[in-house]
Amino acid sequence: MSGKGKTVLITGGSGFVAAHVLNAFLERGYNVRTTVRSEATAENVKKSHSKYLDQLSFAIVKDVALPGGHDEAVKGVDGVIHTASPFVLSVEDNERDLLQPAVRGTTEVLKSIQKHNPNVKRVVITSSFASILDLNKGLRPGHTYTEKDWNPISYEEAAKKDAPGPVAYCASKKLAEKAAFDYVAEHNPNFNITTICPPMVYGPTAHTVSDLSKLNTSAAEIYHLMDGSQKEVPATSFYLWVDVRDVGEAHVRAYENPASAGQRYLCTAGRYTFQQICNVLRKDFPERRHLTPEGNPNEPLPDTYDVDTTKIRTELGIKFRSLEESIHDMAVEFIQIEKQLGIKH
Repeated sequence: MSGKGKTVLITGGSGFVAAHVLNAFLERGYNVRTTVRSEATAENVKKSHSKYLDQLSFAIVKDVALPGGHDEAVKGVDGVIHTASPFVLSVEDNERDLLQPAVRGTTEVLKSIQKHNPNVKRVVITSSFASILDLNKGLRPGHTYTEKDWNPISYEEAAKKDAPGPVAYCASKKLAEKAAFDYVAEHNPNFNITTICPPMVYGPTAHTVSDLSKLNTSAAEIYHLMDGSQKEVPATSFYLWVDVRDVGEAHVRAYENPASAGQRYLCTAGRYTFQQICNVLRKDFPERRHLTPEGNPNEPLPDTYDVDTTKIRTELGIKFRSLEESIHDMAVEFIQIEKQLGIKH
């Protein structure tokens, strides 16, 4: 399907996942308006997506949770893809710094669309496997997660002063996604929503990287396994992953498919461990083997929860990339960036 002549708003266009969502729409011929926090960020997006400049435009939104912050950005577009989510590194107050911004960051966008653009029929929202996973159940051997599962944590539990950061973060994703579905049920707007729920996201970047010490979290994890700074194979905390290019593709297919209205999609290639990632790096880049921890190469996958991705594969036709392809492409890109920056090992 071609998006020629159609315009979508993609919020938070400078992010790791968002940059690939932009690519997926731009490649299909859509005009994309994207929100960024500053002119400087807009310049970075222009650099990384330079072959699509005639299809790209920008709206400055300094704070996604601000009431009315997206009023101008939503005017005149045919659809909205909401990827922006408040990202806070040090949280003093779970409720103030994480839960409220995440929930409001989603509902305020929906309010702006309902008020200012009755032509929008479809909104796709980037959620997370964090809104599906039950952290209290741990590795949960024998359980298969599907789109029917919801992280059971309540707002009250997550808002507690002593709730750990990861618990509050997972709760913020669940509460924001729930708030979106509740908004549609309560306000009956002209649009319907679809949510995409990826776990750990790896793969090459499509946004501008000028400093390898300022990578996004998941990219930094992989880079540190090949630059000599990580001496041991780290423990795996979430056992599911997906390639960022497949996440971008899932957004555009969900947007274009009428049957995905009101649906959520678990978007994952399956299980992995950091040991498997180290195995790929050591096999594919022998000249850097001394920089990548060896660990225990034959270590089997532990007995953990599994996932059923039948829904996204059949309804959206997504074929997931392999871990080897994803990590290989990521490493090749890191090596290119090192060359550009004159970094030697």
